[in-house]
Amino acid sequence: MKTKVLTIFLALLSTFLLISFSDPYTIKRISDANFRYEFYTTNKKIKPKDNKIYYWFKGGLIHNTQSGMAGELLQDKFVKMYHSNQLAEQGTFKKGLKIGWWKTWFTNGMVETTQKWSNGLQSGDFFRYDESGLVIKKGSFKSGRKHGLWIDYIKKDTVIYKRGLVFVKKAKSSKAEKAKIKEEKLKTNSIKKEDKIKKRASKKPETTSETKPKKEGFFKRLFSKKQPSTNG
Repeated sequence: MKTKVLTIFLALLSTFLLISFSDPYTIKRISDANFRYEFYTTNKKIKPKDNKIYYWFKGGLIHNTQSGMAGELLQDKFVKMYHSNQLAEQGTFKKGLKIGWWKTWFTNGMVETTQKWSNGLQSGDFFRYDESGLVIKKGSFKSGRKHGLWIDYIKKDTVIYKRGLVFVKKAKSSKAEKAKIKEEKLKTNSIKKEDKIKKRASKKPETTSETKPKKEGFFKRLFSKKQPSTNG
């Protein structure tokens, strides 16, 4: 009986170990001088897309590469911790790309940054805090680029971005400037009209009484016909 139970136990243990070491979603734990990491990977093959950063695991290290990969892609939950076991960063991967909400923390446990990711690109609102929890910078991303109003409370600076580039609004003209512009437009239009009239006049042939005889009236021509002679 004992032999049978032991055999079953060993069989279950072997099955468990086999699944653990062969399952690509088994959690991996590594560490470096500053942090410890817990994450999952997948062996699924993909065709990397341009301009996206892929995170992958190989040789006991996590790597990230633009438009490429050469190891197991990070998949599902990701946790980065200080050696004190305090959270440093947390988020989710899908086939090597960041998705959903990502957060980072200071060593005292206060949130440092919050950012949403969509298919490997930063998307939506971004916030950065100081160690006391006050917002020191905020803005938004669109398809991985800064877009809209960004405020830096430390530098006391406000910048508007449009698709990653600084957007500068055109200065509004004063009433006097608008009146001057309107006056200049009227002058320009008046000059154009005068030029058109001159061009039309120059194209018409000049006619005078010498070159074009005046045509006599109908009745004058009728009564001026030669009268028949009265001499027999």
